[in-house]
Formats: sequence, structure tokens, C-alpha cells
Amino acid sequence: MLMLKPHFNVNSEGHFVIGGIDALELAEQFGTPLYVMDEQRVREKYRRFRKAFSDKWPKMIVCYALKANSNSAVVKILQSEGTGADVSSETELRVALRAGISGGQMVFNGNYKTQRELEMAVANEVLINVDSFQELEAVDKTASRLGKRARIGFRINPDVKAPTHPYLATGLRESKFGIDVASGQAFEAYKLAAKMKNVEVVGIHANIGSQILDAAPFVEEAEKLMALVTDVKEKLGVSISFVDLGGGIGIPYKPEESELQPLEVADLVVGVIKRAVEEKGLVEPTLILEPGRYLVGDAGVLLARVGYIKERQGMPTWIAVDAGMNALLRPALYGAYHHIELANKMNEKNEMVVNVAGPLCESGDFLGKDRKLPKAEQGDLAVIFDVGAYGLVMSTQHTAQPRPAMVLVNGERAEIVRKRETYEDLTRLDKIPRWL
Repeated sequence: MLMLKPHFNVNSEGHFVIGGIDALELAEQFGTPLYVMDEQRVREKYRRFRKAFSDKWPKMIVCYALKANSNSAVVKILQSEGTGADVSSETELRVALRAGISGGQMVFNGNYKTQRELEMAVANEVLINVDSFQELEAVDKTASRLGKRARIGFRINPDVKAPTHPYLATGLRESKFGIDVASGQAFEAYKLAAKMKNVEVVGIHANIGSQILDAAPFVEEAEKLMALVTDVKEKLGVSISFVDLGGGIGIPYKPEESELQPLEVADLVVGVIKRAVEEKGLVEPTLILEPGRYLVGDAGVLLARVGYIKERQGMPTWIAVDAGMNALLRPALYGAYHHIELANKMNEKNEMVVNVAGPLCESGDFLGKDRKLPKAEQGDLAVIFDVGAYGLVMSTQHTAQPRPAMVLVNGERAEIVRKRETYEDLTRLDKIPRWL
């Protein structure tokens, strides 16, 4: 089944077009494997997401989750649209700062923030979502040493089950993330922090998972967050001014999947917040959202050249391409589905059952199994869809394969935004000891 989202096209030659450029021209000019990002699609998705929530609740900040795609050009696009940033490492923080996003428009998440990361976050006035009691102590000491007052929230664990892959579910009680609500630990964390001189308690945060296509879990999350906000205000006198619902809105990867519209989530979630504010007399909080995949996921494709074709009687034909789990890890790691077509045969009938494999010495090195494609030939160009999020950022150098290049397209313009790695890149950090 041809699955072509509306921002893509097929030209008169039957070739796949991204932006305004024939994919075959991109592959010829920049080589393969090649990641391609569509700038206008990123802007369109950001504007749609922001409007959905800001129309319902004007006091809001969109903090793009750099973990989805931390390429500097992609971050700069979103910065130019007005985004803040959700960062979870020193490098992501530095990329966001270099793109022009101020620390005051950032949140720092993660269950293990190093001392250096805490120092950078405090120094740049980033809102730190504290993940444990020990981390709270570390933030307090860091702020004291720097002579500053750290802005913090707590990442709570609301025990919300989200319909997603187990590795992507982050809001369950058994998850490594967040401070448990059910046992009373989360409330105790607020009680302890309220007495500290070097922290300013301003926020609450949860993230129930990623790639969610159902609005109901977000409603449950909002209800549990606002219940704790109410408890903290009534029992401790602490007003929470930032309610951070994290990210999680997914995209359709499979032809039969339907998109979850941000407007639907915004309508339900904001309704929960409004009721709590009105019924409990709370201050109107600033709402923080941390979209990643939704903004950039379907803006990216991966182009890979067909090398060899191996027919097996009574079984799918194996097609080997020059991108594998080194370039796109999700199929091997999660069993994730990414739609695949032949970019030079978009108008031909998909009648051949195939497995699409990469070049690595791993049986798990595949991009798709039991797929229908046109009859493949050496030199064909495969296009793998929906790789703009968790694609290049999760790539590896398995079997010393250089990581792919990335190109940004805007209309008929195209420019490299990440160079292809070389032998020198892969070996420059190696050292041979003197005795060898």
C-alpha cells in the first residue's frame, strides 16, 4: 500500500519528491545513505501544535524535545519559530543555547544529571525537573556553591499506562523515571524542597511515554498532576506556576494508523487544568509541553541505495541496501515499523514480498520485513519514511560504518546540515599505546 503523506509528492517521472526536489537528484548529489529533512514540514507541524494549545491556554511554552533530533539546523528552525527546549544532556543544552534559546525557556529532564550538567543548568537559569531526593540535594548544593537560587520542579511518576511500546512507556510506577505519587514520596519531596534556601520550587512535571495516539492517557496525567498541585498548595502553601505535561503525542507510522490531533489533546487537557484552577482557587499556571516526534518525525526520510538482491524459494526476497540498523536503529531495537517505497518506482505496483536488510553482520539488521515493493533492481533507491525523530540521533558506528549525512530541503533548495562521517572521523580518537 502506497503511504504518502500530503507534504510529499511524486513527479511526472514517477520519482519521490521531498520539498521540491527529486529524491534521485538528492541521492546523486549527496550520496547514500542520506537523511533528508523538510524544513517547511517542521515549521507547519510546530505552528499547528502551538496554535492548538495556545488558543485554549495562552500561558504556555512549547519546549522542543531535542532528544528527538538535536541537529543544530533543526533546532535553529524551531528556535526561529519561538520554541523553548527540553534538554537531557550537556550537549543538548549547549546546542539549544547556541541556537539562541535562552536558559529561561528551557527545562532539563532525566533521571541522572551529572554535576557539570547541574552547574550549567543552574548558571543558565534552566528549570530543572528533579527526579530523585538525592538529585534535590545535589541541586541545592550546586546552587549554594554558585551563589544562585535554582528553579526546580519535580518529575513525578503518576502511574499512567500509555498504549505504546514498553520501552517508550515512562509514566508507569515501575519506571525508572520520576518520584512516586501513590506512596506519598512526591508530596514529601515538595515538603523538603520548600524548606531549602537555594531552590525555588516553581514546577511539576510528568511524561507518560512516547508515540501515543490516544488522548485518554494525557487526561489521566493532567488530572493526577493537578491533584498534587492542589495538595501542595493546600497543605504546604506552595503555588506551582509551571505545569509540565511532557511530550508523547505520536505520529502514524503504519498505513492503518490515524493521527492524534493536538487540538483534541489540548481541548481535554486544558479542560482539566481550568477546572482545577477554578474549583480549588489555584494560580493560573504556565503550561509547558515537550513535543519532539510530533514536530520532526514525518519531516524526515532516509534514502538508501539497493545493492544486492537474494531470492529465496517460498520465502520473501532479501533486498540489501546501504543503510541498516547502524543508520536507523528503531526497527531492530523496538520492532518499529517504518514504511518503505522505491523512490524511483513510485507509480509501479507493489507486488514483490521482500525483506529489506542493511549491510551489517547481524541477523537483526533489517529495516522492514514482509513488505510489498515493486520488483527491485540493483541501483534502485529505497526511501524509508518517518525517520526525522529518533533516526540519526540513535545511529551508531556498528562494524565501523560511518554515520549518514543529513540534508535540509526548503522548496527547491538543499544544503548539507550534517556531514557524512569518514574513516578519519571514526579513528581520530583512537590511540595506540607506546609498547605496540
